[in-house]
Amino acid sequence: MSPRPVAAERAYGLLKADVLSGRFAPGSGVIERMMADEYGVSVSPFRDAAQRLVGEAFLEIGTGGGYRVPSMTIDILRDLYHWHSHLVRLVLKMQKPLAAGANSAIEMVSVDNDHLPTVATNCFRSLANTAPNREYARALRQATDRLHIARLHEGAVLTNLEDELQMVEIATVSGSGLDRYEVLWAYHRRRIRRVARIAQLINSAKN
Repeated sequence: MSPRPVAAERAYGLLKADVLSGRFAPGSGVIERMMADEYGVSVSPFRDAAQRLVGEAFLEIGTGGGYRVPSMTIDILRDLYHWHSHLVRLVLKMQKPLAAGANSAIEMVSVDNDHLPTVATNCFRSLANTAPNREYARALRQATDRLHIARLHEGAVLTNLEDELQMVEIATVSGSGLDRYEVLWAYHRRRIRRVARIAQLINSAKN
């Protein structure tokens, strides 16, 4: 690989991590030169990384050029929760059944509230990695990552997130049982019902 692709890949990883962490408020601009300098790359590879994130819907082209983080409206967030739920169901249907009793072997580790968003995101990423259909896998990973910003605020709106996440982890690794679909739909339904408040918290967050 030439230096530019290496630098672009580095910038992509750093910029995506910053977007997912909520560093940039929805609707705020991302200044090319400043961020390129911070990441230790030139503007060209930074621009390559930013364009890649535009294609993945994590950034958009600004009105006067440059890039900005898309706003998260109530409708967009509601649609994203529905889309994520649909993709999860599709991937679950493609899973091969586990051996009997496999669920009982799943180790549940207590997670503090600060780390719950990351654990939840990784749970759905792991599910995407099991999908034999690469398009489903890619779509689920992207939807999962786009919802990470919402997960950072769900704890202020919803309760019992740790217990819920344990049920989700069991449901996503299990290869059998119709009730797992209800567990995953219940997970999304709770958020869809409180979507207005979650969107409000996302958009009121400061840089």
